Amino acid sequence: MFVYRLRLRAPGSAESSPAPPLLVHVDDGMKSAPVPVQLSWTTQDGSQSTVGFSPDMESLYGQRRAPGGDVVEVLGALDDRREYALSAGRTSGYEFSTEVEDAGRWSGAGRLRVLVDDGGRSPVRWVSWCDQAGNTWSVALHAVSPTGNEDVTGLVSDVWASAEHRGAGEVAANLLDARDGKWFAPERTAVLDFRLSQPIEVDQYALTSANDAPDRDPAAWTLSGSTDGKVWRTVDVRDGESFTTRHQRKLYRIAEPGVYDRYRLEITGNNGSPHLQLETVRFLADGGGGFTGYRRRAGYALHPYRGTRVARPQVLLPRPLPERAAEWEGWRPGGSWLPLGGSLSMESLTSTSGRFTVLHGVYDPPLAIRDNLTGEHVWVSDAGSSSLLSLGPDGDLVAWDHHGQRVWSTGTAWRGVRRLEMRDTGELALTDADGGVVWSSGIPEISVSSGEPRTVARGARMRRGESLYGQTLTSDDGSTVLFHDGRVLRCVVKGHTSHWDRYEDQQNVLVLDAEGFLRRLAPDGSEVERIAGPGAELVVVRGAAVLRDDTGVIVWSSEGGARPAPVREPALPHNDTLAAWFGALVGQGHGYCVAVVKQSTPAEVLARIGVASGAAVRGTWRQLQRHRDAVGEGSIAAAVAVGPDVILLSDDAALPVARAVPSAPVAAVRAPSGGNGYGTRFSLHQRGKLVSEFTDQPRRTKGAKVPEVAAALNESTHHLHRFDLLFRVCGVVPNAAGLGGVLLGGVLSGGVLSDGVLPGGVPVPHPTPEATPEAEVHLPALVIAEHDQLSPLVIRADFTDDDAWNRVVEGLREPWMDVEPDPYLVSDPAYDGMPAERIIKAVLAAIPETGLPGVVFVADADTMRGPTYPLLAVSTEWDGEPFAEDEDTFRTRFRVRPDAAIEASCNLGLGNMDFEDFAGDGVTERMAD
Repeated sequence: MFVYRLRLRAPGSAESSPAPPLLVHVDDGMKSAPVPVQLSWTTQDGSQSTVGFSPDMESLYGQRRAPGGDVVEVLGALDDRREYALSAGRTSGYEFSTEVEDAGRWSGAGRLRVLVDDGGRSPVRWVSWCDQAGNTWSVALHAVSPTGNEDVTGLVSDVWASAEHRGAGEVAANLLDARDGKWFAPERTAVLDFRLSQPIEVDQYALTSANDAPDRDPAAWTLSGSTDGKVWRTVDVRDGESFTTRHQRKLYRIAEPGVYDRYRLEITGNNGSPHLQLETVRFLADGGGGFTGYRRRAGYALHPYRGTRVARPQVLLPRPLPERAAEWEGWRPGGSWLPLGGSLSMESLTSTSGRFTVLHGVYDPPLAIRDNLTGEHVWVSDAGSSSLLSLGPDGDLVAWDHHGQRVWSTGTAWRGVRRLEMRDTGELALTDADGGVVWSSGIPEISVSSGEPRTVARGARMRRGESLYGQTLTSDDGSTVLFHDGRVLRCVVKGHTSHWDRYEDQQNVLVLDAEGFLRRLAPDGSEVERIAGPGAELVVVRGAAVLRDDTGVIVWSSEGGARPAPVREPALPHNDTLAAWFGALVGQGHGYCVAVVKQSTPAEVLARIGVASGAAVRGTWRQLQRHRDAVGEGSIAAAVAVGPDVILLSDDAALPVARAVPSAPVAAVRAPSGGNGYGTRFSLHQRGKLVSEFTDQPRRTKGAKVPEVAAALNESTHHLHRFDLLFRVCGVVPNAAGLGGVLLGGVLSGGVLSDGVLPGGVPVPHPTPEATPEAEVHLPALVIAEHDQLSPLVIRADFTDDDAWNRVVEGLREPWMDVEPDPYLVSDPAYDGMPAERIIKAVLAAIPETGLPGVVFVADADTMRGPTYPLLAVSTEWDGEPFAEDEDTFRTRFRVRPDAAIEASCNLGLGNMDFEDFAGDGVTERMAD
């Protein structure tokens, strides 16, 4: 492929101006790709160009006629000669399966690849060229619409929205037909999923603004594609968009098109409203589905020539992250900078001089820079409500909400970012390895004053004469934060609610005065509260803030009770930070597996799970993703050594690591797709046997007394912190630079094969067969489609009395709090007499975790014979398996009248109540072992 630097000049002029480079490649399958001596092309907008090349291909000269008729000269010099790739230019090239006609018969003529990219926005529609051997070609690409693209929105078979206004009929389905109104969501961010009836390469899409309220228009979004609904690949990202009129249609070209049958539009921001709306979303595919033309070999007759386009996946490789050792060297909590892989959760960074502090909080504003001299904010982000701000291994600074959805980012992924700095100029900056600024909040205009700011406390300590005002103190192990946003004062152990809170309507400052008294002062210096004293320093330790005297004796503690046990070395990154790292690597909302294999090597582990030694490659995680995209299917697995152990990463949450590596202890955290954190599971295998498992949906706590697990639980700040548990049990600490840098990995073709062999021919030990009751063998499949999580899901398990069943249905449909229930009923004789244990298993298999209701109602024999027809309510947090002796048991069922089912279903679906809140009273039966 030839890349030319172009310059344009008016005829007769000596001056020229630079133009976008020209990329050229033509190949019709001959033994050597034809080298053109002349090339002509026409784009859809009517621009016409013709150039001739020097014999050595080092230069070109030609003319270009613009759509308006103006002619300019084109001069070019060869800039690069590189390997051809379909996605090497700003727009992809074309590849065709061709035929030629000879004596009235068409016969195959191999593949034709054409790339002509002049940097224009309009696609090429006609190309003609001749090579140095005298062969000539002329190709006219088919266009099926005036824009050169075909509207393929009609292929959308299903559309889903994370939020919509059903009461007003403003639902996601309206996006496919403007005559039906619009889509409205009572949220500032939302996700729209579109499923097509067949895979197609969409290269443009169009959004149409709705009828009113411009502040509801989307302003930032990400478009992703998928072939399986599990692995999503970003194809286009937009930010700072706006619509100037109502019902305005705006067309967007997809940056990295691919062949997908699912597209996801994740709207991450709007123009200020707490709501979102759109009139339509349209998808367009390139009309160049084929071509007609002619081909003439030198010395032979001209032959008609035609082709059918062949779609190929994109292979775009980003710049790898630069290598850097000791990424966290010199860093401390509460300092002036944050390393790659670090995070802030109700925490701050303060500039070296102490004048400026950036604070991440949960109150308004959630992310802002304060001038500690004036007390004023000099920069406020539009991050919205977030629970975590993380600098991922890809270099993107992202704010995440408590559901695991990103609400704001700097868009700096893979641009060489190494740290986040709070500077003395009042600028918050993302910098590269050389200190260059990649992203900045801007340098504010600050007042010049002779005053001095208070001496700001740093790290984990506040000494006499120091204060907190819009800053935080963080314990050395990162587990505990003393948070002050200028009004609210809290001491929070991460993963728990705060155990010490002070709320005031007025601004206040926390000070440790010269006499050693810990006090809160109003802006005028008057005392709001005297907390404790005298003491020499206030220190945030694991689990509390303590005031100590000169001898180190604790004179006051924010919590009088027992605190968590001391953390063992090495200090472990917090669970939320780790989750953010892996979420940034794999991609938002994707499932993944993170495993630690003891006493092994990356090559050995990859070989055991099916990556052949010859197929393993080195590269960043993003490069491995692109490599997988080129293959077109499969999962990625990558490994990195941490001392004598191996951390294995995969975007396949079901990767059978423990069975593939039965000889070594294996611990793993598996996160399902969806990005909401529910269902994340920790498991520990020893000698191929599962000895410990913790999951929250379905709820399971097994093997808590295994010695290493018990020790890790004792040292963790929260039992749901799966990553803390994983790395404490294994005694390893992942490094952000290592995970974001060069990994050894490859592509797996799929899961375990039916003959018990992993991809790559690795034998998998078969589990010991257990005696299975005959009734368990033929579990009838359950099909549940388009079920609303708030609607009661009712399964009939008794068919002896149709009149009783009809009365149950009548009760289910009785209104509750202005809600007219529309229960989802399953009445299949195959489930006659089916116990609740097997019904709940069928439900868990039929509904994805993101759409799972909190409860399933079973109409069994007791329902049909009871005077009030009580339904059996069964928790979906239970997997239908009997509890083991070392498991935490919980209530799995209770009875409820049919007219009360909607109340339980709605409250559980909205998260207003837990299953235990309902099951606590009036439980008539417990789970049978």
